[in-house]
Amino acid sequence: MAASFFSAFCRILVISILIVATFLSYGVGEVRLRGKCEEFPDCDNWCRTAAGYAKGGQCVPPFDQYCCCIE
Repeated sequence: MAASFFSAFCRILVISILIVATFLSYGVGEVRLRGKCEEFPDCDNWCRTAAGYAKGGQCVPPFDQYCCCIE
């Protein structure tokens, strides 16, 4: 009885981990740091045009000082 309970518990645990990992990875793109936002005042536009990243970019913390392009 205890062995079958443990086996069922392990199966549920593995399936739960796979589901959570799938949802956490959905829509996640890599971010590439390009420099300080002082150098790229329009970070989103620069990432889309000059750098060629279709998803654009944004200034990120701390203090919104780094321009990161999203792949």
